[in-house]
Amino acid sequence: VLEAVRQDGQALFYAAAELCADRGVVLEAVRQDDWAMRHAAREFRDGTEGGRAIREAASSHLALAGSRAPVFTVPDVMVQEDGTLQVVAYNLAGDSVTDVFLAQATLADVAGWLAEWHGRSWTVFVDFPAHGAPSPWDSSKTVVEW
Repeated sequence: VLEAVRQDGQALFYAAAELCADRGVVLEAVRQDDWAMRHAAREFRDGTEGGRAIREAASSHLALAGSRAPVFTVPDVMVQEDGTLQVVAYNLAGDSVTDVFLAQATLADVAGWLAEWHGRSWTVFVDFPAHGAPSPWDSSKTVVEW
């Protein structure tokens, strides 16, 4: 079912009730088709705390475990004298990309930047070796707090 909703979010309509209550399945369905939210379990519908969490995670560019997505490693985040953050990321081929973010930048901001830089994937895995890889549910955390 997970692969089905990744291809067509409306496939959630045909999923068993327990899968419609699985936040990972609902997330992937909503990422593929925003209208899939109407087939989710009540706790994930719009207007609920669960629904807000799904919407936030769906817009984050952070890949869900088990997804096919490019992997980037961010070995270090350097705080500049002006308080901004210099982030250097490496893809699996060893190519690097560097950018500067405001101090309050979120993990979603970094993932969005890397997805845009990659250019062929809407989601990415971002590994911070000292702290691990954040999930879409961590998207609103700041880079500094991660």
